[in-house]
Amino acid sequence: MTRIGSKGREVREAADGLARERWSIVLAAGAGRRLASVTGGIPKQFWSADGASTLLDETLDRTAPLIPASRTVIVVDRTHAPFVRPLAEAGQHRLVYQPRDKGTAAGVLLGLTEVAALAPDSVVLITPSDHGIARRDCFLAGIRQVVAHVEAGVSDIVLFGVAPSAPESDYGWIATRKPRRGAPQRLRQVTAFVEKPSAHVATRMLAAGAVWNTMVLVARASALLALYRRHLPQLADIFARALFFSDSDRRDYFSSRYDDLPAADFSRDLLGRATGLSVHTWPASMGWSDLGTPERLERWREKSNA
Repeated sequence: MTRIGSKGREVREAADGLARERWSIVLAAGAGRRLASVTGGIPKQFWSADGASTLLDETLDRTAPLIPASRTVIVVDRTHAPFVRPLAEAGQHRLVYQPRDKGTAAGVLLGLTEVAALAPDSVVLITPSDHGIARRDCFLAGIRQVVAHVEAGVSDIVLFGVAPSAPESDYGWIATRKPRRGAPQRLRQVTAFVEKPSAHVATRMLAAGAVWNTMVLVARASALLALYRRHLPQLADIFARALFFSDSDRRDYFSSRYDDLPAADFSRDLLGRATGLSVHTWPASMGWSDLGTPERLERWREKSNA
């Protein structure tokens, strides 16, 4: 209970109350086949060069100041159990194992179901675990700003882009337009998603002010679930049945139902069909890379070890 007159404590307790409604979902179920020549076949998010931290470790360290481990859900593939054994033994994070790969839409929804079963109206940060970010301070500042917007009801789903430094044709792009009247200037409206455009199209998008898609987003869990119900109803229906199961019953249920899931892509089949989405753009100076090719991964490790 807050005593009358203890204004500072009242503000802190209000902030703590908001923080208790924040969760994160870290996506770590990728197979990383394209990087096998560098990683020796280990999925890149679990690979460590010369005893350095893994990309998953770096991701968890990066999000730790925002959301505690106890409210961090890590989605991995069932075959990744050996790689996450230390995390499982530590017992601080919530590990969720997908029975098999059914596309990124199912992977995100698996983590989202874990959150919604406990905190259906929480604000959720969703981030891949296999990206490189040079400036953590810039990353955190952007996330904190957008979380505040979502908690204030300015926007229910906000994606993160990065200002492009080149017409990169191996990245996903987000086309945008100016923010709605009265909306924060950093939040632009999403008009289209373009995945791995040709060099010519990428050059045009760069000139038009489009941004690279990082696949990081902040959303109210209930709004994201509503998006699934609207655009991927078959998938949403199967997952909705598990919301009120216990943890063990939920695992058993998904083990028996995953074969029935329709394969779908989170960006193309869900976000690409939605309207009213916003995007916050990080500056190019944040030093973001999706590390999706052997060359980019090697360059990243060279810079990290310099």
